[in-house]
Amino acid sequence: MPHHARIVSPMCLLTIVFTLSGAHAADPAPDASSLHWYKGNTHTHTVLCGHADTSPEAVAKWYLDRDYNFLCLSEHNRFINPADVALPADRRKDFILVPSEEITGTHHIHTSAVNIDGLVDWTADDPDKSVIVDKHAELTRLAGGVPILNHPNFQWALTSDDIRPAKHLHHFELFNGHPSVHNFGDGGHPTTEEMWDALLTNGMAMYGVSSDDAHTFQKFAPKESNPGRGWIMVRAKELSPGAIADAMERGDFYATNGVMLKTLSTTDGVYAVAVDEAATEAALKSEFVIGKAVTGDGDAKVEPGCVIDFVGPEGKVLQSVRGVASRFDITKDHAYIRCRISWTRKSDAGFEVFYAWTQPVFTDGRLERAGQ
Repeated sequence: MPHHARIVSPMCLLTIVFTLSGAHAADPAPDASSLHWYKGNTHTHTVLCGHADTSPEAVAKWYLDRDYNFLCLSEHNRFINPADVALPADRRKDFILVPSEEITGTHHIHTSAVNIDGLVDWTADDPDKSVIVDKHAELTRLAGGVPILNHPNFQWALTSDDIRPAKHLHHFELFNGHPSVHNFGDGGHPTTEEMWDALLTNGMAMYGVSSDDAHTFQKFAPKESNPGRGWIMVRAKELSPGAIADAMERGDFYATNGVMLKTLSTTDGVYAVAVDEAATEAALKSEFVIGKAVTGDGDAKVEPGCVIDFVGPEGKVLQSVRGVASRFDITKDHAYIRCRISWTRKSDAGFEVFYAWTQPVFTDGRLERAGQ
C-alpha cells in the first residue's frame, strides 16, 4: 500500500495538503516561531565513490569547520550510514550527517536520495528517460527519502520534457557547482533556470536545489569540482535528518551560491524578501565560491549591486527592483511566483554574478491536483 505524503508549500496562500503515491509522510508545517535556519549540502563525494580524493571523515570535517549544519555524503549507488562516519568528539553539536545515496543510472541520470533508510536500487533502465527519472524518485520515496534530480544538463542528459512526466519528483538541482554540468546552458540548450520555468509553467510542483557536487578537496581551482560552491538554507523545527527532509518536502528552503537572506516570507498575501548584506559579503569573501562571469557586451548594461526579480509563468519577470529588499503581492493572476536575487560584483575578468533562488508560490491549485 502506498504511503501518503503531506507536502506543504510555505509559499502557498493557504496550507494545502496533497497525497503522492509512494511518498513518505511529512509532518504538518510547524509554527513559524519554532523554526530555525540551517545551512546544508545535499550532494558531495568521498574516496568511496572511486573518483574523489578525500575520506568520508575528512570531507565531513571540511563542512563542519565551515559552519555547515548538515551534509549528505551522496556516493554513487552506495548507501552512507552516518553512524559509520567518525566525527570529531569535541565538535560543535549543531552539525549532522543525513543518510544518503546518489542513484547513478543509465543515460547519465543521477538522483540524490536524501534521508533514506537503506540502499536504493539504481538498475532501472528504459529507452524513455522519463521512466528512469520517475523510478529513481519512486524508489527513493519507498526508502523514506526525498529525491532530488541532479544536474539535468550534465552530458545534456535531460530536457524538461523528460522530467515533466515524473509523478514522484518535486526537487531538482537548479545549481550544481561542478564545472562540467552546464547550469547556464549554451547556445543550443536552455539553462537549468529556464528548464525550471518550463516545468512550473506546465503545472509541475518543482523546487530548486543548489549543491556543490564536490569530488576534489586536495586541489582548489575553478576547473576542479571543489566544495563550498552551492548550498541550501533550510528552515526547520530542529536539526535532525527527519526535520530537514520534512522542510524540504514543504519547500521551506532557498537555494544559493553566495547570496544570503535575512527575510523570506509569504504571509498576508505578500511575498517579501530581503538580503542579509553582511552575511552575503562574508560568503563572497570565501575563496571557494565562484560566480557566473558576465562582461556587459551587447545591449545589457552590467552594474555592481543587488537586483531582486519576481518571476512568473514562462519565466516572465513580473517585477524587478534594484536594491536589497522587495515585496510582491500574491494574486491568482499568476499560476506561480518565485524570486531570484542577483548580486553582481567586479572581478578581474569584468563582473561576476551570484544568486539566491527562493521557492515558488503556487496559486492555481496544482498541489491539490498532484494526488489525482
